[in-house]
Amino acid sequence: MVTVETRPVSTREGEKIFMSVRYQTGGDDLLVFLHGLGCAKESFDGAFAAEPLARYSLLTLDLPAHGDTSSTGSSADIAGAAEIVTSLLGGLSWRRLYLICHSMGGAIGLVAAQDLPRFGGFISVEGNLVAGDCGLVSRGIAVQRPEEFEHEGFDKFVDRLERSTEPSHSEWAKWYRRCNRQGLHGLASSLVDWCDSDKLIGILQSLGRSAYVHGEQSDVRHLLDRLGSVPVHSVAGSGHFPMLDNPEDFYSMISGLVDGFATAGTPVVSAERSV
Repeated sequence: MVTVETRPVSTREGEKIFMSVRYQTGGDDLLVFLHGLGCAKESFDGAFAAEPLARYSLLTLDLPAHGDTSSTGSSADIAGAAEIVTSLLGGLSWRRLYLICHSMGGAIGLVAAQDLPRFGGFISVEGNLVAGDCGLVSRGIAVQRPEEFEHEGFDKFVDRLERSTEPSHSEWAKWYRRCNRQGLHGLASSLVDWCDSDKLIGILQSLGRSAYVHGEQSDVRHLLDRLGSVPVHSVAGSGHFPMLDNPEDFYSMISGLVDGFATAGTPVVSAERSV
């Protein structure tokens, strides 16, 4: 049974933020999916219909300032979002937890993973790791003044998505319009700082069980030499949104990777914090 509900979570300032989550109980191991910048939990709707994932419990959520989750406004940042995610997950029970994180969600997930008990593995789906991953979107937001982005930049980017011929961009535009503008600017600026610092790729390598997944059409050459021992997998016929472009192959790959993590031995303990 799939449940959609709003859950209150305390922020680091002691305030309440209301998180919109979609949850399905299917097994003792929990797969948590974190979406990208300007997206929403609906990015991973296909997970709930994917037969290879039927034996797992599944959780998708709207990150702060996105979808139906409230925002921390201009104070929004990657570390704060990660703390909110870990606080939400702390209220759940599982045997092992696996994070599957797309784009900006990859950065938030890596910071959160350092504090999660019974952590089984991490899958970065074109997750932000280094400066070259910020491209024109998050860095393009970050270079704007907050007021400039709120009054002009936000709408200009949505208009560009709506004019795009990429099928996934029309979905992205719908999700983007639901975002809190102040929160989005804060998260994008923080994301650029994290990627420029090179800390995220170090965290990924420290987790032990991890994988990097990208769309076949995406150019990830800037990362290949830096991922070290982290396995790299490609999803055929897809770009930056493999869960939308080729959901059948994507979720089959996710199932196979999680199975590999699970058979590798005892659950991974929380990584030593690097920040």
